[in-house]
Amino acid sequence: MADRTDPGVRLVSALRLAAVVLLAVGFSGWLFDDGGEVSLESPFTLAFGAGVACAFASIYLGIFLANRE
Repeated sequence: MADRTDPGVRLVSALRLAAVVLLAVGFSGWLFDDGGEVSLESPFTLAFGAGVACAFASIYLGIFLANRE
């Protein structure tokens, strides 16, 4: 099992945290600021997309780091 001070484990944890925060900001921005309407030029769309990218990256790196032994 990987040590919690391992840089890879810390990176995955940071990506997970960033994903949760960006997804929450993007989704709540769509609901409250844009009236539930999704517009592609909104900064909340970029935040939501970055959150999805962070989530995929953390999943990929988590699997990769678990199988490196």
